[in-house]
Amino acid sequence: MVKTGVAFERSRLSPKPARLLVGLIAVCLFTPSVARANPVMLNPSSLLAFYVVAFWAMVVEAGVVALLLTLRGAAPLRVFVAYFVLNSAVFLFLFQPLLEGSRSLPAPVLEAMVVLVDGAVIKLLVTLNPFQGDSYRGVSWFSSLVTSGLGNALSYMVGCIAARKPWEMVMAS
Repeated sequence: MVKTGVAFERSRLSPKPARLLVGLIAVCLFTPSVARANPVMLNPSSLLAFYVVAFWAMVVEAGVVALLLTLRGAAPLRVFVAYFVLNSAVFLFLFQPLLEGSRSLPAPVLEAMVVLVDGAVIKLLVTLNPFQGDSYRGVSWFSSLVTSGLGNALSYMVGCIAARKPWEMVMAS
């Protein structure tokens, strides 16, 4: 057998923890599909659903960003956790107060502003050594903005899908 320098090992998980891990992943993947709220279009009667959808939208966004940055050699788990925390802070302390303010900007302007801020967060994260993998190749400002835009677009889509078009009412015939 020829060794290529990369060590491959058998999974160290026994069958029971492996089943638990698969179950946990399944719960994490299917929980957003039953949510019914959108972080941008808040329905006051579903405040709990709002927080569920906002959480899963941020998980999706952090996951997409971590996966895209992995292609450039970033450390995926560290980037995921750090970006999730920082993106939550951007959402809670920048986006949400500006959206609900007395003189709020239109949602597309706020989304563009969040993409710019998240792009700067991505660029800052990957310049720090703990977030770089062994094969890190650098991330340009353009790449960080594109990555931020893709993550934000997908998290917005999660919110819209979970909301199931609350602005459309079905009339009983």
